[in-house]
Amino acid sequence: MRPPICAICDKDFYDEGGMVQFALTEKDKENLKRFEEPGFVGHPPGLEWFCEEHIKEAKSLSHLTLPEAYKIMTQKKPE
Repeated sequence: MRPPICAICDKDFYDEGGMVQFALTEKDKENLKRFEEPGFVGHPPGLEWFCEEHIKEAKSLSHLTLPEAYKIMTQKKPE
């Protein structure tokens, strides 16, 4: 599993933030089967780290796939 680094801003954190599980794409579902293989290690599909600044929005988008949520979260927002 990857260390806690925000998928949006690349902030390295340990105390604030957390992981969010998103809906799985068909490819994610196929890749998930690899985790059942003995000795396989890696970062679970559809699961991503977010810092305290981005986790609330990420949780609100968890019904989407990670690519769909990432696209929304990285669009430039008006200031």
